[in-house]
Amino acid sequence: MNFKVLVEKLFTRFSRNKKSLPQPNKDPYAQKVEGIDDFELGRMFEKSITPEIERTIKSYSENGSIYNYPLQTQISEQHTIEIAKRFFESIDDEISVKLNDIINGNNIDINLVMTPYDGKEDANTSSPNSNNKPLRVFIPIRGDLRQLYELVHELTHTLDIDNGDTITREILGEVAPQCMERMLDTFLLEMSDEEMAKYGFDKSVLEKDIQDRRITTFISRYHNTQALNRGRGNRVIDSRYMLAQIYSAHFNKFDEKSKKPKIKDFISCVRNDDFDGANNVFGLQMDRNNKLQRGLYISDTMEEIRTIVVPKNNKNDLSVEKNINYKEQEEIK
Repeated sequence: MNFKVLVEKLFTRFSRNKKSLPQPNKDPYAQKVEGIDDFELGRMFEKSITPEIERTIKSYSENGSIYNYPLQTQISEQHTIEIAKRFFESIDDEISVKLNDIINGNNIDINLVMTPYDGKEDANTSSPNSNNKPLRVFIPIRGDLRQLYELVHELTHTLDIDNGDTITREILGEVAPQCMERMLDTFLLEMSDEEMAKYGFDKSVLEKDIQDRRITTFISRYHNTQALNRGRGNRVIDSRYMLAQIYSAHFNKFDEKSKKPKIKDFISCVRNDDFDGANNVFGLQMDRNNKLQRGLYISDTMEEIRTIVVPKNNKNDLSVEKNINYKEQEEIK
């Protein structure tokens, strides 16, 4: 037997024995989030907070709960439903039909429950989990614009559950609802004077409410990021909320016309557990090896919120306070 044949036989035997050994089963969720290194993203996120954003976080946090920060624009339950329907119709016909069935009580698998807020946050939760049907989508009626945002947010959650709570949904499940909220911002601001009068909206108050909603949503996501960094929360929850802020900031850079097909395609990818496809829809390079791109996504996230919290006439003066440092981000391991 020549040497070459001997080597081939030994290699074949080694490979066969290796395959016969029990292989470690790694958590599929962990494989995905470690591929994008959510912990590194969390450290980059927190490190990039600017001084003016820190001051804003402190000022809002002094006013009570961030998650359910009250808004001043009053709205009835009837108008909440009417505007939500009109908004979804403006996005996509197929999405509109599906969500109208839920709103009108024609979906046997998903129940929409809208009742007056009773002050008990823990009891008033939605359960858009496809493993437990019928699903319950709960919207507390608070009398202000929060209930419209909550209705749009929670109904969007129902669009990607047909194939269960996929790994992609576990990671990116908060992205589409937050993007929908940002599209709702634009929809509200583009209402005519007649529409504003019909719903009893004051434009200046509405603009301030939309700003507050964006700021407090960011702060809530920042708190999730802090919990992720310190290992004191729930990785699945904290990671997906942090990613929602990063992805939505990137999504908001698209023009309004392209946002509509992109959000529909993104939801489809999440529903079908196509993680790479979802990233491709948004044109995101989230792999941990793409450090430059990841740094830019974090920078965009901070700049977006900074343009809201810093008065226009002070932006140039405060530009020196920006502490986003790409060298420091590269050194974070």
